[in-house]
Amino acid sequence: MPCVTPDDAPLLADLMPWSVAPPRLGRGWPAAPDAASLRARWDALLKAEGAEREALFLPTRSRTPHTAVGQLPGRDGGTEKLVRATGPCPEPVRVLYAPFDEQWLIPDQRLIDAARPELWRVADARQVFVVEAGPARGTAQDPAGPPLLATSLLPVLRTGRVRPLYRRPGAAEPNLAPGLTGHLAARLGHDTSP
Repeated sequence: MPCVTPDDAPLLADLMPWSVAPPRLGRGWPAAPDAASLRARWDALLKAEGAEREALFLPTRSRTPHTAVGQLPGRDGGTEKLVRATGPCPEPVRVLYAPFDEQWLIPDQRLIDAARPELWRVADARQVFVVEAGPARGTAQDPAGPPLLATSLLPVLRTGRVRPLYRRPGAAEPNLAPGLTGHLAARLGHDTSP
């Protein structure tokens, strides 16, 4: 911005106050470049039994085949423990897996160590996520601060905070500081609603 030094620029947290840590998958196999391979992985998991199913699942402290969790908001994944699961693969969804790397993901909370249901609740066709993609501001790796990514896909990157543009589904309640759009409209001379 002309005539604005980094010390004068507002913090992203002041402009978009609500943020969430990104989802943490905990295992790589529920994500893939194509949906067909995810369905095949799901089928292989459900055909396996006992110790073989557990080995394919790759348990962590947060999730095992015996973990009981609810469905992700707006998704069809099952709720029975995976040790007894028999249903079809939940319909894979597109996600931002890494910067500029779109992949498919099985949207089932039983497979995701930290799914962040609050992000799934607001993820829809009108949502835009701002992702802090770099190291923390002021660190030796990047003294200028974190670069940002904007995406319409649910981000599952291992990065900084995720800031949805809207706090509610259906593009309701912008996640913007009170008065920000009015201030920008006055400065720019036209409507700036998200």
